[in-house]
Amino acid sequence: MLKSPVYLIFVAVLLFGNSKVFAQIYNSGVKIFLDKNAALYVQGDYKHSAGEVLNNGTITVEGDWESHNTVFKNASTGTVVMNSAATSLVGMATFPNLVFKGNGVYYLKGKFDARLSLDIEDSEVQLTVSEGLRLLNTNPLSLVRNNGYINSLNIYGSFVRYMDADENYLYPMGTKALKRFVVLRPTSVALNQFAVTFIDEDPSKEGFSRLSKTNSVGEINDTYYHKINRLSGASPIDVSFLIPSSEKFTGLAAWVKNTQWDRAISSRIANNTSLTPYLAQTVLHKNADLLLGNEVAFALAQITSASPLEFYNAFSPDGDGKNDTWEVKNIDAFPDNDLKIFDRSGNIVYRMNGYNST
Repeated sequence: MLKSPVYLIFVAVLLFGNSKVFAQIYNSGVKIFLDKNAALYVQGDYKHSAGEVLNNGTITVEGDWESHNTVFKNASTGTVVMNSAATSLVGMATFPNLVFKGNGVYYLKGKFDARLSLDIEDSEVQLTVSEGLRLLNTNPLSLVRNNGYINSLNIYGSFVRYMDADENYLYPMGTKALKRFVVLRPTSVALNQFAVTFIDEDPSKEGFSRLSKTNSVGEINDTYYHKINRLSGASPIDVSFLIPSSEKFTGLAAWVKNTQWDRAISSRIANNTSLTPYLAQTVLHKNADLLLGNEVAFALAQITSASPLEFYNAFSPDGDGKNDTWEVKNIDAFPDNDLKIFDRSGNIVYRMNGYNST
């Protein structure tokens, strides 16, 4: 009985030793092992149709990448560095640590995962399909960047992050001409997954007509919008849209019931982080109740202010005129409010600007 041969290649080019350069690799069934001090340089393309790689070292690819099945063993802890001015990744793969080197343009034609960390440095990562790039590590700091950004080239491309902490998770979305990052912060430590898409076009082009809106919504941004899709979990989430100080829109609208734009309770505040100094303002939408599998479009807009509310002590809900209280549950959505309390003679006995629930 003949046994199928098993090919096992040990690559042990030590970082302090001589580097060996491979012009191109086509793996059709070979097992490759790199220890933690090994470096494999692929000067051309890497194509993987079969076999497996246990990567505990560093693989640098200077050409295109193509794979349509499992490449790396789950035990891999090494890094794959894509290093090119312009290159494509085709198919699917789950990388242990993934680096998009320099300021190149990396075109993802498929679905790719980074299991431990994702570093986009100064690059532009272009996505073409839904969930085209996923960061599986729930550590908020597992995403590293300098000036890099993720470009969802069309209405389908989206970047996914897994999260299980009451911390800020950055989605550095943008295009060459326009950067508009999103920060999601869960309100619990339960596991959640969210996909974010950024489209630098008029939302009406995709069917989110800016003419279909409630009375509380005025002008809607016709330059760009975001879409957020909950893929798992049920925790309410705080959504921050990072914008420049020059942005004229002060409010936020959401596409609801697949029919119209409606006011999304929000406040515009200063963004004190040094992470994105050119995005100095934040439109904050707290406790967003995004349903599982329901992709919601958000756009900046001018929102009509609430009308004055007046309560008279002559009216009593229970009729006894004693210990009556009134509560405006969404008072925090109107930070510029002016609260006045009068006595029966019409004299102001209490006044406070910017009253809030705390």
